[in-house]
Amino acid sequence: MVGAVIVGAGEGRRMGGSGRKQFTKVAGKPIIAYTLEVFEASKLVDQIVAVVPRDSIDWMKKEVVEAYDFKKVSAVVGGGETRQQSVFSGLKALDPKTDLVVIHDSVRPLVTDLLIRRVIDAAHKTGAAITGVPARDTVKQVESGQIVGTLDRRLLWLAQTPQCFRYDLILEAHRRAAEERFEATDDASLVEKYGAKVTVAVGSYNNFKITSPEDLPVFEYFLKQENRVKLAASQTKRPKRRHTRAQRQRSRRR
Repeated sequence: MVGAVIVGAGEGRRMGGSGRKQFTKVAGKPIIAYTLEVFEASKLVDQIVAVVPRDSIDWMKKEVVEAYDFKKVSAVVGGGETRQQSVFSGLKALDPKTDLVVIHDSVRPLVTDLLIRRVIDAAHKTGAAITGVPARDTVKQVESGQIVGTLDRRLLWLAQTPQCFRYDLILEAHRRAAEERFEATDDASLVEKYGAKVTVAVGSYNNFKITSPEDLPVFEYFLKQENRVKLAASQTKRPKRRHTRAQRQRSRRR
């Protein structure tokens, strides 16, 4: 059994305004819904847990899960003060029989089924895998505004999500980290800390994380390229029309 934890419990302060970025609507649809639909459609994913701010649980259930008929979403749970705490909350809500879990940021809505498949295949073999892309730019090490070193970019990869792990492995890593009050920037770092090796599956430069208002037009551009804007419009709820008896009779005659 493969479960997925979609993490969307952040406040999104860099987006500005009062709204949370995961709930920002693009072409009339919340960003988190675009992300969920990819996992909903994946034949490799059996169960989805969505993690959102605690005061948004009811809204999420009604306006996203029910509105877009996400049948694989088995639970919507509240997150914690940090991303790591939120992931741990999501992991504990999965079916105990889960073999592998895919962890993904809700604000990486351009994830594809191919990326999900790649990271799951890699984790099947090794127990722990992430998606990532090679660094394109020269990377400088800077202290107090001055360059103190130039890193060899041939050895540098940019980590992304989805990340996939054996369920027992990542759950234990989170438990130990919580006990020791160790905070990491991603889930792979926890697994690495406790001695497991993590492999890298090739990700996509299009699989970027929406963090600021400038990212929204870029996301919408890719949506149009993939024809997903039209799909979003078709999924918008419309009230059912009631037909008169005469209209029904004409319809039957046709």
